Formats: sequence, C-alpha cells, structure tokens
Amino acid sequence: MEELSTKFAVERPTGLPDRIADKLMEQIASGALAEGQVLPTETELARSFGVSRNVVREAIARLRYEGILDSRQGRGAVVCPQNERLTFRIDGNGLGDSENLGELFELRGVLEIEIAGIAAMRRTDADLAELHSALSDLAETPFFDEAKLEADARFHRALASATGNTYLMGLSTYISFRLKGTTRDTAAVYTSDDLAKRTLDEHRSILGYVEAQDPSGAQDAMRHHIRSAAERLGVTLRGGGLGQ
Repeated sequence: MEELSTKFAVERPTGLPDRIADKLMEQIASGALAEGQVLPTETELARSFGVSRNVVREAIARLRYEGILDSRQGRGAVVCPQNERLTFRIDGNGLGDSENLGELFELRGVLEIEIAGIAAMRRTDADLAELHSALSDLAETPFFDEAKLEADARFHRALASATGNTYLMGLSTYISFRLKGTTRDTAAVYTSDDLAKRTLDEHRSILGYVEAQDPSGAQDAMRHHIRSAAERLGVTLRGGGLGQ
C-alpha cells in the first residue's frame, strides 16, 4: 500500500472515479496487481488515493463490469485472469458511430427508465439526500464543465443505488462511465446556458416523482430525459425506441 499511496495518489479534480479506475488499470497492466490478487480494501484504497470510499467503490464497479475485477464475498475485489475477462463491454471507440450511440441510448432507456420506477418505490431518506446533493451540484454553475458532468453522473448513480439492487447499480455505473464522453460532446454544442438549464429541469422532474414515490411519473420523466439527451446529440432513435 505504501507504493500506491506515494506513486499513484491523485489530486481532487472531478471525474475521480474515472481516474481511480484508470490508475488501478495501470497497476494491473504493469503487473503490480497480479492476476488472482485481492485488492486492498476500499478504506485502504481511499486512503492511498486521497479520495472517498464512494469514489473507490464506483471505480471498482466500472472495472468489475469490464470484466477486469471479480468481487467475491468475504474476499473483496480480485483481479481476473486475462483469459476469464469475457463479459459485457461497451467499446468507447465505437460510440463515434451514430448507430452504435443510438443503440446505447436505447439500452440506457431500457435500464434507467426501470431504475427510476424502482427507485421511486424503494428510495430512503438517505437516498433522497444524495439525490438532492447531486442536483445541487448540478445547479452550481450555469454552464457545463467537468464538475457538472460528474454531478450528472452522480445523480444517475444515486438513482440506481436507491433501487437497493447492487447489479443495477454496478451496470448503471459502468454505462455512466461510457456515456461521459458523449455528454462532453453534447456540452460542446451549446455556447449558452440552454443545455445546462434544460438538463437541470429534466433532473428536477425525475427527482420530484421519486420523492413523491410515483414510479410511473418517474419513468415518464426519465424517458423524456433520455430522449432529449439523444436529440441533443443528434441521435435518431429507431421506431419503438424508448416507448415511442
């Protein structure tokens, strides 16, 4: 752990889960974390990198759904052998193709619309506090920057967490990593605060229905948000996509 804490500590910029995941991948690629090796605990990694346990947890979730790590009860996260890294993957390089991006938005709709409905039924006061905190960060500035991108992703992760389903949370976290680049592309389309305001309004609508424990309303609000996000990127969804 001493080597991790001195060589790979990172500063406090936003997008920290992405950075921590990349740092862990560097360790795995270099052999410093060998196949079959158990990672240090979340607490130890958080201390080494100088970040919160939530950041570490999200980074590990990304690597788990990329097939790099396997979380085993009683052992923690284990580095998978190369020949066992066969799992669902989204190739970030392929998202430059509008058809592939459209399919990803369709997948996101199938997943996140249901997540919103389940979250509305199961959310706790702690979940609402995290959602409100993410929304507050999203409203912090009238323009898109890296902090706003992270707040957006944090809101969606908090929704998934509110389902109480670790698989939904892990898959949602992984997809959010892959979509961050497309969100950056969206932000570049606008020179005013129009994108920021519309995005904030859409998230407020989702949270309102989740807070009211209205699953149908939450699903409709999420459906509208994802359709709008796709439109802002110039992505045309195929007939029937997202309940059309």
